[in-house]
Amino acid sequence: MSVRYLPLLLIGLLVIGCSGTAPRRQAVSPTPTPQLLVVLTPDIGEVRYRPEPIIGQLVLATTVGPDEAPKDEVSAIPANTRQIYLVVRATDLPAGTRLSAVWLRGTSEIGHSERQLADAVSGPRWIALLLQSDTPLVGGEYSVRLYLNDRFIDSLVFTVGGARGTSEEQITLVFAGDRPSSSGPITAQSVFPLGTVRVVAILANMPPDLTGDFWSRWTVDGRVLTEIGADDVTLAFVRTFTLQRDEPLPPGNYTVQIFADQQEIAQGSFTVAGATPTPEPRQAVVEDVRIVRTIEPSTGLPVGARVREIQAPARVYVAILVRDLQPADELRVIWERAGTLMSQQPLSGLSYPANWVSVPFDIPAEEGTEPVLYQVTVWLNGNPAGEATFIVHPSS
Repeated sequence: MSVRYLPLLLIGLLVIGCSGTAPRRQAVSPTPTPQLLVVLTPDIGEVRYRPEPIIGQLVLATTVGPDEAPKDEVSAIPANTRQIYLVVRATDLPAGTRLSAVWLRGTSEIGHSERQLADAVSGPRWIALLLQSDTPLVGGEYSVRLYLNDRFIDSLVFTVGGARGTSEEQITLVFAGDRPSSSGPITAQSVFPLGTVRVVAILANMPPDLTGDFWSRWTVDGRVLTEIGADDVTLAFVRTFTLQRDEPLPPGNYTVQIFADQQEIAQGSFTVAGATPTPEPRQAVVEDVRIVRTIEPSTGLPVGARVREIQAPARVYVAILVRDLQPADELRVIWERAGTLMSQQPLSGLSYPANWVSVPFDIPAEEGTEPVLYQVTVWLNGNPAGEATFIVHPSS
């Protein structure tokens, strides 16, 4: 064989020798993976996911404890205050999470509070964001916005210099034959039968910042009957005043005024019926409609301030205060997004002399960058009876 063909022969032998064997891969050390929560289901087997951060509650407070839990919960701040906390109830926050609070008076920013977590938060924990002002805050309406890693979460509105300015609109005064319990809804009445010996005035949805010496004045047909102090507290956000007599209460139209110290904070009326004439049946009415984040499960009472703006996705409740509602009456809750119908929720078969009816609604995630106007309208027997609007911020 000629020497000049020797290199070609060697190349051919190498190709033949390698064609039946796969190339050997170099061993690679496995990449460490973070510890994830594992869920087993019968259909899809093993699914891994990271727990999403949960912001459960926002509270304004003037003082906090060693664990940062709020010692009070306020919606109105005394004049000349220099220090306010936004306290956040949070779960499943990874290390490095940044919580920010932007404090505003009207549209002007007056302060910024920020916390970055050195350690992860697994179980529920309170986290306080302090606004420390160099000068006393002047009277007016304020708000604070919470951000999680620069993503807007929620906001609260409060006042300075008017301790009862925003609290009174949330108070509801109803009447019943017995004091409420935590095991069921309040059975409110507007008419009591002849022979009634006890009536309980129930001041519901009491703001926790409303303090003072609570007492009541009862009049019948314009004549002062008695004045009564508050009963012992048994339920959160509720005060009761019990009128109890050995002899039946005189028939007539009663008016009850509730005072905190010397300031009237609520007023309501009821009737003790006489033998004749029998009061005419009353038509059902809707007295209030509000959007809230939380309700009292046992009574349906709305808890906390009205929702003015919120971050999607979220669950909210429409709380409807009705009087003289009969089973034949129909409530219809209509949800609209930017003027477009989203949902209709009919309610019928209910009987309430005076009570809150609360209906949940899940706001879906929003795309885009612009906030969206949501409107809920409550119809009663085919006629509009109340509405509420709020702003939904898109998901980040």
